[in-house]
Amino acid sequence: MTSLVDQLLLLSRLGEGEDLQTEDVDIAELVLNAVNDAAVAAPSHRWVKELPDEPVWVRGDRDRLHQLVSNLLSNAWVHTPAGVTVTTAITQQHNDDGPPYVELTVADDGPDIDPALLPHLFERFVRADKSRAEGSGSGLGLAIVASIVKAHGGSVTAESANGRTAFRVRLPMIAQPARG
Repeated sequence: MTSLVDQLLLLSRLGEGEDLQTEDVDIAELVLNAVNDAAVAAPSHRWVKELPDEPVWVRGDRDRLHQLVSNLLSNAWVHTPAGVTVTTAITQQHNDDGPPYVELTVADDGPDIDPALLPHLFERFVRADKSRAEGSGSGLGLAIVASIVKAHGGSVTAESANGRTAFRVRLPMIAQPARG
């Protein structure tokens, strides 16, 4: 019960724009560490990393960004059977009509998410259908992801079809910070 209360309090604070300790964060390194942690926690899955060799910088709260990535990775192993491949990728996007951004993708080749559920995934207390779920959760993990992304000025989407589910997070990218 304490965990549920803590999650609800976090959602409330994030919704009010509170609880962020911002700094320059190498999101590639953060994602690498989170995927390595997931591989130890869930060796029954295959973990693939498609990450740049060079740092990719965002301005954000390191702990909250780690929580965002960990929640997506946790969903991938909790809601898919053993043997599923989970691929985590980072790409840098530069376009003419807006600022550059980082796109983080966490994709798996497990069972599809019910199409009727997709538009509601990032709402509070929404839980996956039984074909993808192994255990039970609070239904707040993806709502927390969406709140963290929004607090960082980004966006998150999900798609699931033909044996591939992908969550995409876009965050504003910053130039490499100056070293002192």
